[in-house]
Amino acid sequence: MRKFASGLLKAVHWLEDAFLVSLLLTMIGLAVVQIVLRNGFDGGFLWAESFLRVLVLWIGLAGAMAASRNHRHINIDIIGRFLPPKTAKVVAVFNALFTAGVCAALAYYSFDFVRVEYEAPSMAFADVPTWVCEAIMPFAFSVIALRYLLLAALTPWRALPQAAAHGIALPDAVSPEQKGEAAK
Repeated sequence: MRKFASGLLKAVHWLEDAFLVSLLLTMIGLAVVQIVLRNGFDGGFLWAESFLRVLVLWIGLAGAMAASRNHRHINIDIIGRFLPPKTAKVVAVFNALFTAGVCAALAYYSFDFVRVEYEAPSMAFADVPTWVCEAIMPFAFSVIALRYLLLAALTPWRALPQAAAHGIALPDAVSPEQKGEAAK
């Protein structure tokens, strides 16, 4: 079961990365084509500027999901690295729960925003409704909230993610010797 879950998680991460790369390549390609059409042929796509702005939103939120997956989000940790390991884990759990709460609130309110846009439709560009362009917001914030809830649940049993980033060697909750004794 664990092997299946690990494989499924790798597949989801690959899909996230592929989605992020495809958004970025689309944005770069469209911007280049738009520049060439404007400068070389005095033309261009009328909808390109609006679509590029939407792609910036999608790339930002998809990137935030990827950053939360790898614990590479923006983090202000002033005292965490100076605390004893057990206290640092308590602070890390609190931070993860706080982040999950903020992201859950953002997911809730952005879902409500998208729902209002759906009920009173307007077009963002071409024939694409604005609610489709904004649909990434509740999804991304929900994924980030879920990841931080999982981080809060798992932190007491693992080394802190920020410890490795700061070069601090913190012992896991169970030492290798204890693992060996449990296996016997």
